[in-house]
Amino acid sequence: MVSPKILLSLIESTVLGPTPPTPSERIELLHAIRHSLPSFQSLLSYPPPKPSDRVQVQSKEVRLPDSGPISLDDQDVQIALKLSDDLHLNEVDSVRLLVSANQELSCNNKSFTDLGITHDVPSALPLCSFHSYTTAKRVEWGLLGREPLEIFRLAAGLWYTERRDLITALYTLLRAVVLDQGLEPDLVADIQRFLDDLINAGVRKRLISLIKELNREEPSGLGGPNCERYILDSRGALVERRAVVSRERLILAHCLVLSVLVVRASPKDVKDVFSALKDSAAGLSGSTDTLSHQITYSLLFSLVVALISDALSAVPDKTSVLSRDASFRQEFQESVMVAGNDPVVEGYFDCLRSAWVVHLMLIHDGVDTKDTSASASSNNDIRNIYSCLEVIFSNNVFLSWLNKILLTPAYQNDDEDMIYMYNAYLHKMITCLLSHPLAKDKVKEAKEKAMTTLSPYRLSTSHDYTVEGIGHFQKATEPAPQTFVSLLEFVSEIYQKEPELLSGNDVLWTFVNFAGEDHTNFQTLVAFLRMLSTLASSAEGASKVFELLQGKTFRSIGWSTLFDCISIYEEKFKQALQSPGAVLPEIQEGDAKALVAYLNVLQR
Repeated sequence: MVSPKILLSLIESTVLGPTPPTPSERIELLHAIRHSLPSFQSLLSYPPPKPSDRVQVQSKEVRLPDSGPISLDDQDVQIALKLSDDLHLNEVDSVRLLVSANQELSCNNKSFTDLGITHDVPSALPLCSFHSYTTAKRVEWGLLGREPLEIFRLAAGLWYTERRDLITALYTLLRAVVLDQGLEPDLVADIQRFLDDLINAGVRKRLISLIKELNREEPSGLGGPNCERYILDSRGALVERRAVVSRERLILAHCLVLSVLVVRASPKDVKDVFSALKDSAAGLSGSTDTLSHQITYSLLFSLVVALISDALSAVPDKTSVLSRDASFRQEFQESVMVAGNDPVVEGYFDCLRSAWVVHLMLIHDGVDTKDTSASASSNNDIRNIYSCLEVIFSNNVFLSWLNKILLTPAYQNDDEDMIYMYNAYLHKMITCLLSHPLAKDKVKEAKEKAMTTLSPYRLSTSHDYTVEGIGHFQKATEPAPQTFVSLLEFVSEIYQKEPELLSGNDVLWTFVNFAGEDHTNFQTLVAFLRMLSTLASSAEGASKVFELLQGKTFRSIGWSTLFDCISIYEEKFKQALQSPGAVLPEIQEGDAKALVAYLNVLQR
């Protein structure tokens, strides 16, 4: 079996290399990944401690596979058993790690993978009851000048490097199939077949389990209370074990998202990920840990991608995997719609509800109305769609998407390719919400509510000057964000990150025409203009926005409105300057914000 280090190097050189692989390199890659199938299938599953192996280590003579017997002294035994206890490793495998640590140190102190965040740790650390090696033993193993705790940390670091290499190898293979990396179609097809077999054999279930298991405060996860907190790389840098494990969980979560686009998720997969999302979101309360948030985002997007891609991939001769099970749809509807007491969890559920209702709407559109049983199921889906839409708009799910995910530093600093994929599926989701008749009715209702609830325009007088502005309003207590305003901001955020998704997006421009009509307050006006500013970030978008504001599309929004307002203020300022003792007129808050928003569009 190929070692994880060699496997990863081979995959990266073949898949990520600057030149296409040669036929021999391609054969070598396929041979290596096929021989590594058992390692992928049992991902990060290692033999546990075993009483008989513990006795063997305590006897101070251990026989490793494919090698002769190795003699140990008391300190070797203590370190090996500490590795076994702290990492939940088999005792004989722990001895193998000690041998690997010696080999690593003997190779000119060559560095290995940087595992995470380096921390400044006091040099005077407890040695966990270890005693110094004898000089003879240090020379024999190449560990001269190394304290036992340092050796322990180095051995543990090597073990985590092996793990990281293996999961990164899987991640790289998944990316090769899902992302367009310019690889030869035949090579992609070969990797696809391998991944199909791997996922169908249960690796997705293993990914979900690992994301949960590695988050536990126990030796097989983040480490128990008596476990050493730090590991050591061969450069001498101390790395916090918790950060290393969290990084592992994030890569596994990214693998989970990508796997959904290789083999569609089953109802069982969706329910398992939903459970993992609930647990992960519950652990975020009061947390500022970036990796924890990114892992939760990946779990959420695993479901978003699974639900939307499954519905979109349904064709007349190939039904949706999830829609085959009517009982699943009803069970999942009930699970998603249950209101919780934890506001953090509820925010993530709101986001999931938006993807779920899109799934239901797309599936409903594909139902054969002549099929009696399908028609009955369709009627039930309609009821579920209405109830879900009601919750989505009453809870302002778009604000949850913005505040809990899209605008957070954790999201914006995640892997660029993953963010692109997340945004691509948000684009698919919002396109459906803005175009489906059932959802369009709720959007219209949300707009009408915003226009009647928010502060209306009014003519404002200030120091004897009446100014007909573009955003005057009655000063009032700032209301809670309206769903329609949040929707405009949500659309802006998606296309600000991925402007290429605007190309040929007729649904979006139809929505723009609808959203620009009949504004009665500056809040919706400013949000709309900000959206236009975002949409104008591409050449095609800038041309469309310019034409919209140049023509007669909107009664109260356009370049003429902007310049008329500027002219009015210019005239009033001139009059004030020419009148001795006159006070300059104030620019009302609504006008000021609207002017800034207009100018931002103009800058594009």
